[in-house]
Amino acid sequence: MQNPDIPLLNVNVPFGPGSQEEGDMVLDYMQMPSEMHTYDMPVLPEAEAVAECPQTVAILARLQEMLSQYKVGNKPYEMVLSELPDKDLDMLNQILGEGEVAAVVSGTTQVMIQETVMAGVWRLRYQNAQEDTLRETLEVADVPDIVRKLAFFNKRILTVNIDERPASVLNAPSVMVEIAEKSRLFEVGELESAHVINLSLLPFSPEDHQYLNDAIGVGAVTILSRGYGNCRISSTKINGLWRVQYFNSTDQLILDTLEITDIPQVACAAQEDVEDSTERLHEIRTVLT
Repeated sequence: MQNPDIPLLNVNVPFGPGSQEEGDMVLDYMQMPSEMHTYDMPVLPEAEAVAECPQTVAILARLQEMLSQYKVGNKPYEMVLSELPDKDLDMLNQILGEGEVAAVVSGTTQVMIQETVMAGVWRLRYQNAQEDTLRETLEVADVPDIVRKLAFFNKRILTVNIDERPASVLNAPSVMVEIAEKSRLFEVGELESAHVINLSLLPFSPEDHQYLNDAIGVGAVTILSRGYGNCRISSTKINGLWRVQYFNSTDQLILDTLEITDIPQVACAAQEDVEDSTERLHEIRTVLT
């Protein structure tokens, strides 16, 4: 997956209410985890076993075509796997493995999403309230289409009334004003690039955090990326607003940001990732046959 560089000692802070520099304060943050997820060829089945699962072979051939044709920004490609025999499905899962990104889309129907070892290739399982599987699909995309469609389906307008805030809340309202303005621009398609507010740089008290959390709410999408430590990405109820939090190997929060954008880039496969996956799948199919 593509992971943007995140400078922690010399941070480019966005301008606007709630994100001003604090004088000559010296910031000294913990280093980001240095370990990076790398591609490992999955443990592949024997050729004899593959020959007993012709539908899996056909799906891999179709997946190869989809990867070759897909371009980031275009409509995703999808294959339905619900009718695939259990033996073929098990083999397909073994071959594709699990990658570094997983997601959950909550709602009347819950969708469990797992990236495969090939970036840009996703396994989706749709479940009802009893967690019965209703539908399974394989999708080629920078991020699954349903993530974009449902991330802000329960969106609301953020209103800020400074006069009604608790006396212990000092800095959250100015950040909320900034969020409200950038979200409005996102809504009408006038936000030219992702807008980031680095909460780790701001003098936020626990009361500020709680006040802000209550105001922005919890959205339908939660994404976990394990490329560098753990990165938790959550949609909110404010259109375009994501909470992006980075944790080190001991699960300590080391960077806490808000990002107003379509989808944070850390959650998406880049075009070069898709091209690498195309080559990797070709290698896998060559070994299997």
